[in-house]
Amino acid sequence: MAPSTSKRLKAQKISRHFLIGNTAVQLPHPSFPDPPEGHSKGWKVYVRPLPNGPDLSSWLKKVQFKLHHTYADASRTIEAPGPFEISETGYGEFGVEIRLYFPPESGEKAQYREHYLVLGYYGSEEQQERQRKENFIVAERVETIEFNEPTQDFFKNLTNEEQFNWLKVKKGRGKGKKPEMVFQGEVPPSAQLPEKPVGEAQQKGGEPGKGGIWSAQYERQLVSQLDASEKQLARMIEEEKAAAEKRKERMQELGKKIDAAKA
Repeated sequence: MAPSTSKRLKAQKISRHFLIGNTAVQLPHPSFPDPPEGHSKGWKVYVRPLPNGPDLSSWLKKVQFKLHHTYADASRTIEAPGPFEISETGYGEFGVEIRLYFPPESGEKAQYREHYLVLGYYGSEEQQERQRKENFIVAERVETIEFNEPTQDFFKNLTNEEQFNWLKVKKGRGKGKKPEMVFQGEVPPSAQLPEKPVGEAQQKGGEPGKGGIWSAQYERQLVSQLDASEKQLARMIEEEKAAAEKRKERMQELGKKIDAAKA
């Protein structure tokens, strides 16, 4: 019989939000000394916690990044506690395969994600100009994993307050007194997305990578934009179908006229 700590908790479900993305700079750059000849970009690809989120190592054991086959050691694994990121240089964009492994006590199978490496400027003209001026590109998205009926041991990891210790800093309390560990930042520690963007993100026009951009409000905006785009695409498809039908009718009429002329 399995130990009681390995038993799964019925009717329990816990979600974890996290970031997958990359940063990129134009070379030469002090962070990437002596790049190979022909390499024009330096970049990092990563799996990171939300700015106010739990420590990833509380539920993530290791991350495997699979790069383009032209890189030496194309398959690279980073163990907890991380950081779960790798740095490289290059010149072309490609899809990075990412495999997430969980602690043995979780009883969970590895999960796959993919991130397409973004090395060029993107977004509005204002955003591209800022990226060019700062020589810094951020391309990331929020991902979610749901643990259905987690084991008792894993449930403890996912609900332990220690998972937020990485957000604490020492605060002096006067001479002779032991420093106090307190939370910093504008977003309260939480495993959930904050309701609204905070800090620098509010002034940056909703650009990922600028402060606490990832929020429930921003998520709703993205969903709304995607819905609008889907409806527009559906209209365009219907219009094209109607136009194609008219072209078909004209071709048939033209064919009849040609046949009549030959007769």
